[in-house]
Amino acid sequence: MNPDYGTLLQTWLPAVWRERDETGDLGKLLAVYGELLDAFHATVAQRLYDSFPDQDGDGRHCQDWLLPYFAQLLDVRLVSPDEAGRRAELADAVAWRQRKGTRVSIEAIAEAVGQFEVEIQEGWKRVAITPRVDRPLLPETAFGERAIRADAGPAARARHPGLPAATLDLRYCSHAARCDPSNSGAHETTFAGHTHTWRQVNRHGLPCAPDSFQDVSRRTVDVRVTAGLKGHRGGLYHPRRVLLYLPPPEGHCSAGAPAMNWSEVLGLATFDGPHLRVRSTTTTWNGLTLPLIVYTGLGQVPVKMRGVATFTTAAVYRFENLWLDNRVEITKGAAQLRNCAARQFKVVTAERDVPVIAARACLFKKIEAARGLVRLEYATVLDTLLAERLEASDSILMPPLRKDTIDNDVPAAGCIRFSRLFHIPPPADPTNPALVNDPLWVSQLKRSALRCFSNTCTTAQPLFWSNTFGQPGCGVLHPDAKTIFQSGAEDGGELGACHDYRYVLRQKAVLEKLREFLPVGMEAALVADPSLACAPPKETKP
Repeated sequence: MNPDYGTLLQTWLPAVWRERDETGDLGKLLAVYGELLDAFHATVAQRLYDSFPDQDGDGRHCQDWLLPYFAQLLDVRLVSPDEAGRRAELADAVAWRQRKGTRVSIEAIAEAVGQFEVEIQEGWKRVAITPRVDRPLLPETAFGERAIRADAGPAARARHPGLPAATLDLRYCSHAARCDPSNSGAHETTFAGHTHTWRQVNRHGLPCAPDSFQDVSRRTVDVRVTAGLKGHRGGLYHPRRVLLYLPPPEGHCSAGAPAMNWSEVLGLATFDGPHLRVRSTTTTWNGLTLPLIVYTGLGQVPVKMRGVATFTTAAVYRFENLWLDNRVEITKGAAQLRNCAARQFKVVTAERDVPVIAARACLFKKIEAARGLVRLEYATVLDTLLAERLEASDSILMPPLRKDTIDNDVPAAGCIRFSRLFHIPPPADPTNPALVNDPLWVSQLKRSALRCFSNTCTTAQPLFWSNTFGQPGCGVLHPDAKTIFQSGAEDGGELGACHDYRYVLRQKAVLEKLREFLPVGMEAALVADPSLACAPPKETKP
């Protein structure tokens, strides 16, 4: 309910003027008007909220097309490929400029633009330096350590965490350990979705996890050039480097994925659970009106579906944001998949003109449609691909393409573009396109009509964090993967199942954004750190 401003004035003003002296009480009068303005501001804010509800819940929602205009108004260069990152660039633009060049702003920019957790190390703290007499030595408590006793010997004195020691103390192990938030040396980091406070233990000791955020040992200056995003470690330890350690992305198979069994929902037309929603309607497929059954995972990551599932009703089955951990078979109808991972996916339907499997942004270990048309967009296939006809774009196809399990014939027709495949055939004979001029590109004793746009495809070997289906990082490109995989898609993004996650583009956006906020001559480097995937152990008392 909106306040009655007339009533407010009648209530507040007499109270002020009753106490006034001959000159009036200006302070009380201004206080009254301040309260009135606050009430008016709250009313306007509520009216705006009622007219333009905040879908994000953070007060930053507006229509997407307005973002470039706001960016021009604030003189902000938007670089993030994600909507959430672009909104953060606008909302925090002033704050970032006020703290430009500081460690706090660098970490805030990386986490907002990249939408991932980072831990920062300044390069000048990682190189060996000559001790100086005039350099103040902070007390041990500033690093979260206990004070060294006054009567301690040289060995104990050498453990002072503030000393610029470059020789490792092999008596101790240096690592991160969870600690109380009140510790003066505590850092706060999110590990696998859970936030913990930690501190560095035994700074001069032998690193338990070399070249990770837990490694604070000092090195000689590495003058090699860094390329910004590093899976290897060349050129990192330099006074003009800022190291940003980030956890390897998990992709479709997240360690923290919620799980369900197919037996809980199989055969249900409608289901509403905390992790899965099932809806049924109708659709038109291949000239037929069929039921459309949609299974949607509701988590931030694909929901893990356990057990074998066989669908025998003629329908179109749509799977969204799911991790199909066992065999899924459709005997009648067709399948549509979006942002899914499937261990073994099979459709028996015979149809060559309409896709029986249409998948976008999906990871497969085995995919089989030996009598049908398969359409893949931004997909990764690791082990088996069987299709009568194949249409693939911006995908990574690891296995040899096969029409069936009887022989080595490739799919009879289709098109492959902007993809990785096992073999790129030479052009067909213009006078006789069916003439076999490549023994690896044959279907039913003729040259296959499967077209391959060789100028956009590659046979290079990709490098994934993991090749084992079901492990975190399976099908996710490693930072050392070749450029053709990291930016070889038609839109300049990465090939394969993780295209819509924009892992590579977000990392590049962070580096580009930081160029505006780092001091002149400083360079940021992203370092993939597997140790950030799990929380450090609890600190043990000596």
